[in-house]
Amino acid sequence: MGDVVLLGASKFAAEVARYVQGAGHRVDRYLALPGEVVTVPEGRWEDISREALPDGTPVVLAVADTELRASAVRDYIEAWNLDAVNVVDTSSTVEDGALLGVGNIIGPENYIGVNTTLGSFNVLHYKSSIGNHSRVGSLNFISPNFHTGNTVTIGSGNFIGIGCQLAPGVTVGDGCRIQAGLTLFEDAVDARSYIVPSRVKSLPIQQTS
Repeated sequence: MGDVVLLGASKFAAEVARYVQGAGHRVDRYLALPGEVVTVPEGRWEDISREALPDGTPVVLAVADTELRASAVRDYIEAWNLDAVNVVDTSSTVEDGALLGVGNIIGPENYIGVNTTLGSFNVLHYKSSIGNHSRVGSLNFISPNFHTGNTVTIGSGNFIGIGCQLAPGVTVGDGCRIQAGLTLFEDAVDARSYIVPSRVKSLPIQQTS
């Protein structure tokens, strides 16, 4: 445990800072990436273009956009040979050996099942579970209250909305976007958006005398 630099300075970086603290680390400072809207406190951040971090600096990737996450890994973490640490909140259950890669963020009150593995740079927000004997790739952004059955497979670069569920045995490919609240019973192929076809409509309430 020790100080880490957060790559990112937007609203999501503030959330990640809490997860980092919950895992026993301390945020040294934030580095704003190109195009970010900075929301972290003044005096705590710098523009990443003004500072090249030394080889081996411990960092946590703190941006939400899936494309920006991938470019930050390539252009900064890999190019500068930084140490992307895994962040696991102490309230979460993660089996030894489940995190095969680096740079994962596992927030509070999550459960990762027996014989389940994750690659690198995944975000699992809070109050979620991934079933036993499952496989998760890399660079997935998984919103809160996500749950799966056993033996699911999730590829890489996916964005999964709040409250989604995967039935046992389902496979999600790469680069998918899954709308909040959706339950998948069939496999999701690469680079598709999955949405609920119905839309909520608001109608005026008829007043009765």
